[in-house]
Amino acid sequence: MNFRFLHSSFFRTAILLRVASLLLGCSTLSPGNSPSTTPRPTPTTTADDRDRTRSPRREAADADRKGTGSATQASSRRSTRKKMDAWDVTASSVQAVAPLVEQAAKDNQLPPSLIYGVIWVESRFNPQATSPVGAMGLMQLMPKTARYLAECIKWEGDADAYDPAFNIAAGSYYVARLIRQFNGDVDLALAAYNAGPGNIEKWMDNTGLPDVSVEYYTMVQTAMQYFGPSSPLPADPSAVPDDGALPDDDALDKLGLAILIAGLSDRDFGLQRTDAANPFAALAHPSPPQ
Repeated sequence: MNFRFLHSSFFRTAILLRVASLLLGCSTLSPGNSPSTTPRPTPTTTADDRDRTRSPRREAADADRKGTGSATQASSRRSTRKKMDAWDVTASSVQAVAPLVEQAAKDNQLPPSLIYGVIWVESRFNPQATSPVGAMGLMQLMPKTARYLAECIKWEGDADAYDPAFNIAAGSYYVARLIRQFNGDVDLALAAYNAGPGNIEKWMDNTGLPDVSVEYYTMVQTAMQYFGPSSPLPADPSAVPDDGALPDDDALDKLGLAILIAGLSDRDFGLQRTDAANPFAALAHPSPPQ
């Protein structure tokens, strides 16, 4: 037997194994000392073990640090519920007033989406809505203003602001006349619908619109995008615009989410609204009724 060959072969094998172990980051290997491939068990901590180590005092301290039960948490929950309630608009409530909106749009040469947008912001399609200052119905008409508008549109019967037919007819006329009053500027017209044309004229002559007015017309215009095209109706009042399908429940939920993301959901609009027998009387150059 060639012992010299075996001796050199042994060391050559040992050297190769050592190089391999260094490359693999393993412990030194030798022909007579191969590592165990059995993984070592790692200590585990069960949920029961953690529960036994947490004292009631520690749990109370952690809850306090997390804000559990704090005034901030309570306020956040109230605000969230309020916002979710404000989104509670269904497709059926929109469809219920669609014929009234379409007729008012034709009568006043307005895009239906504008009327829908105002209704969404003002009342979320609740015909019994009442504001803190006394505005009523779908488009939130003040009592004296409602009676004035009834005269302007020659409404037959009671000027009941909780009646969707009258409310939409009068409110849409008011929007159209405000657009004429402010020379076609829809932003100013919507701001005037919210705060009154006298306030808008005064603010534009001095400090400019307050944030609440900018937020109001922005919210209406955001809502309009979910109710069809915003272009005016054709000159022929008998022409029926193709506004497409009305939004379904999912689209209405998306509208509520869009308003929330825009940071416009916490405002109580209409608080500057006054109950004027003629909201145009105080203007320097009021637009005439049509």
